[in-house]
Amino acid sequence: MKPLERIRPLRTARLPWLAAVAAVALAACGGTSEATNTATGLAPDKGSVTVLTWEGYHDQAMLDEYSKKTGVKVTQITAGSVDEMFAKAQSSQGQIDLVYFDLGNVDRYYKAGLLEPLDPTKVPNVKNISPGLPWEPGVTVNEKLYGLPYNWGTLPLMWSKEAFPTPPTSWKVLWDPQYAGKVSIPDDSYLGIPMVALAQGINDPYQLDDAGFATVKTGLESLRPQVKTLSAGFNDQANLFASGDAVVGYAQNVAVVNQLNEKGDKFAYGFPTEGTPFWIDSSMMMKGANRQEVYDLINYTLDIPWQAKFIEATGSAGVITYDAAASLVPKDALAKSEIVNLQDPKFWESMKPMVTPNRMDERVALWNEFKAGF
Repeated sequence: MKPLERIRPLRTARLPWLAAVAAVALAACGGTSEATNTATGLAPDKGSVTVLTWEGYHDQAMLDEYSKKTGVKVTQITAGSVDEMFAKAQSSQGQIDLVYFDLGNVDRYYKAGLLEPLDPTKVPNVKNISPGLPWEPGVTVNEKLYGLPYNWGTLPLMWSKEAFPTPPTSWKVLWDPQYAGKVSIPDDSYLGIPMVALAQGINDPYQLDDAGFATVKTGLESLRPQVKTLSAGFNDQANLFASGDAVVGYAQNVAVVNQLNEKGDKFAYGFPTEGTPFWIDSSMMMKGANRQEVYDLINYTLDIPWQAKFIEATGSAGVITYDAAASLVPKDALAKSEIVNLQDPKFWESMKPMVTPNRMDERVALWNEFKAGF
């Protein structure tokens, strides 16, 4: 996922789902079935692919170049939030081939019957995926794979360098009384509760039992005096720091720090010792999209030149290795991307991938109780 506001070499021997997928695909229009090629397990091509994605994820000029080269028309539809994307996917069943969302939403789409199993052997560029990226479990349901990663990012601790000459190393700094009223966190239970759980010493913030919920509730109650207002998106959080109303916080995205530092290197981000939530957006195949032309587009967007252009244009991390990106991305653009963190061989050890959280209704209720009065 990119978070809710967007400006969400692998050895195939590692994969437990290498058997080819043999499924009956449905036609995009009219509801009639199309024969699947029994030799390939694929439905007939249509000469077009439709993707539901985030703004900036798929450069139209690059898609047009791909269409000119292959003869396959690629149409992109964008969404502005996780819920909007899901609603569009539901209302356009049979018309959308690929949807780009984070691991925490896989269960939602799977239970709605929207997903088609994907065969990674039909995507040769899977070898370009950074080997440490922990994506496979999140897109695998009942031993079947439903997507391949496209981009990742973290939700780190951020701070003002003036307020913190020595960088903080723990989420607990958000509870330090000397920063009362100067703490910033985004208004989002899906993002916020995992951070609070980690700060309270809970190792798995996505599977909370009764004791875990009680611990998080206590953590939220003690955090409440620290936060003057909850931020509503990238720009809002950046404005809080720029004005001095916040000096430390839970960053919705490192893009907030990059935006602030356009006017001088005054802010920084880091990864607390308790662990840091991070998201992985994947290209997820929709029901009826089991066609060669769909696989070809997935493969093209995992090509190193495509990923490099994506990283350069958006500041995203993509899914390729640091070395692969550094060979093509200008140094100034590379420095703004989180992919620089991959130079640390232990980077992934402190990351907590965002997966489907349990008891979501209770999480929302707990968050609403916390933010009452803001």
